[in-house]
Amino acid sequence: MIRRIIATIKRDKKHLKNTRKKKYSKTELKVIVTIVLIVLIATILLTGLTFLFPSLRNIAFIDRWITAVEGILKPVEETPIIIPDGTVAVYYIDVGQGDATLIIAPNGEKFLIDAGEDEMAVEYLQKYNITKLDYVMFTHYDSDHIGGGDEVLEYCEVGTIIKPNCTPHNQMGKNLLVDIENEGSTVIHPEPGHIIEMGDVKLEFLVSSTDLPSDSNEKSLCMMLTFGKNKFLFTGDAENEREAEMIENYGKKLDADVHKAGHHGANNASTAELMELVTPDYAIFSCGTGNKYGHPTADAIDRIDDYTNMLFRT
Repeated sequence: MIRRIIATIKRDKKHLKNTRKKKYSKTELKVIVTIVLIVLIATILLTGLTFLFPSLRNIAFIDRWITAVEGILKPVEETPIIIPDGTVAVYYIDVGQGDATLIIAPNGEKFLIDAGEDEMAVEYLQKYNITKLDYVMFTHYDSDHIGGGDEVLEYCEVGTIIKPNCTPHNQMGKNLLVDIENEGSTVIHPEPGHIIEMGDVKLEFLVSSTDLPSDSNEKSLCMMLTFGKNKFLFTGDAENEREAEMIENYGKKLDADVHKAGHHGANNASTAELMELVTPDYAIFSCGTGNKYGHPTADAIDRIDDYTNMLFRT
């Protein structure tokens, strides 16, 4: 179920005239201060900090999924996975501070992008009895994208695994490579222009998986999903450098209906230069409530809000 945060602030602009100053006793002052504090705390709790941080007012919370029917994009309330004919479903799974997105094509093929930090992604698959994934893509080797990868590979039969062609920078990534080898699935390292088709759903990779920057986030694989007239852009944790690469190579072709904000809504992702080309109707922040990184940042919210109609977050 989508719960929209609605905060209205009414400011009293009347100027008080100094006709007579009233003196309060210490007891009265304590009562007044206490009431003010209670009202302030209640306001913060009820509005989710939108009273203090106006940038957050336009964000709606999304629990489960957005479906795209050709020409129509709409939020859908929480429900068992029953996909109407001729529909692609894109599930932005709430895995806390991390990423996991499940795509289900009209022909039933399933594509998982990342697996979050822990067991939350596999618990989601278990909840809906999804035991086979045609594709699993690990955009890069940061723990909040691959931490649940071992459990996903153990629980699900996986047809093809997509990953960057590089040595992981952490032990978790090295362990994942062992799990991938043991899985016995087909492994591909896509290059720009590589296309996977799941019936009428086309997935095109936008950046190299071999010629990689040094920063772990900038190693992120990026992909555009096209279904009829609808397009979804996925950029992992890609930041300025990777975005500049996509802008140079694809330009206006990056226009999309839905954009999952880069790097969970960090300052240096989903730049204005990229957003000018994408101009999404919907933008999604995948991040944990109260996370230590401050995602999504106020700057990212304001910047992306300039180019979209609606912001969502997990």
